Amino acid sequence: MLELTTGETLPFDYLTVATGATPRLPSVPGQDLEGIFFLRNVADAIRIKSFIKQRNARGAVIIGAGLISLEVCEAFRRLGLETTVVYRKDLPMRRLGQDFAEQILIELESNGAKFMASTLLEGFEPTSSGTIMVHTSNGTLESDLVLIGIGVVPEVSLASEAGIEVGPTGAIAVNENMLTNYPFIYAAGDCCECFHRVSRKPVHAPLGDIANKQGRIAGANIGGQKILFPGIVGSLCFKVFNLEVASTGLTLEEAEKAGFKASSATIQGVSKAHSYPGSLELQIRLVADTETGRFLGAQSVGGDGVVSRINALAVALTGGLSIEELAYVDLAYAPPFSGTWDPIHIAAQKLLK
Repeated sequence: MLELTTGETLPFDYLTVATGATPRLPSVPGQDLEGIFFLRNVADAIRIKSFIKQRNARGAVIIGAGLISLEVCEAFRRLGLETTVVYRKDLPMRRLGQDFAEQILIELESNGAKFMASTLLEGFEPTSSGTIMVHTSNGTLESDLVLIGIGVVPEVSLASEAGIEVGPTGAIAVNENMLTNYPFIYAAGDCCECFHRVSRKPVHAPLGDIANKQGRIAGANIGGQKILFPGIVGSLCFKVFNLEVASTGLTLEEAEKAGFKASSATIQGVSKAHSYPGSLELQIRLVADTETGRFLGAQSVGGDGVVSRINALAVALTGGLSIEELAYVDLAYAPPFSGTWDPIHIAAQKLLK
């Protein structure tokens, strides 16, 4: 029986918990001021765009340097806003490694964005003119609006109160059928965990494509089918101005933390054949287990062809390919799309050595 706040009760045979995730709050004074936004859905985006137009905004501050923050930074710059990114670490998307993170920083700054590294947020304060004073460990900024993008936390308060098990990530624990510890209660989306096929551990991966798949599988099982969610390999991609960024599987650091004896190789390649017009540089890094040769992950940045290669590598991860198999995998070749030896081949052969 489900009890609503109105006092009404709803009987059910099956229940799906899809409470999503909520923005992580910085817990500083003034975070609820007008002009401070989070971005979780289309409605939020519409509100931000309306605010910019109504206030004739000239400047914006972004707190955080993850995927959403970097994508919004590009959007703000294309709207003509002076944009400053405030981040507690030294480089944006540090997870990808210092070399790739430095390329992202160069792309930000070459497109007019300012990056305040190793800077802690201390609070917000309104001004009489309607702007916001952003107090940080490296000084105070004045801005028309602020976007806070420091991640999300799974919304599990209702589930916890009902006795539904929460896993080690802080999200709802589910099995391959999307079932919780109750045989008639399912969970799907940003509120629940995923099984990572490479690390073999539960993770919280609040991404829209994963939520869609989980919801479909939960619904199918409730409807009488027997469908399993096989888990994820941790693929993601985003664009920062003219730079494509993508990754799948584990980074070298993550692989080592997961218990693998891992090694990596990074190569500089091109998106098309050298002789073909419009070929752009890209870098790709592959990670593998040095004991078994098992392929564990990949990261890539570049001007073109990055996402298509990471997608191919995500399939390779899902299929459990080794680095040796990857070094000679039969990829489609034509000069408009790659050289005779694709950057995937070159990186795999370098790692084999």
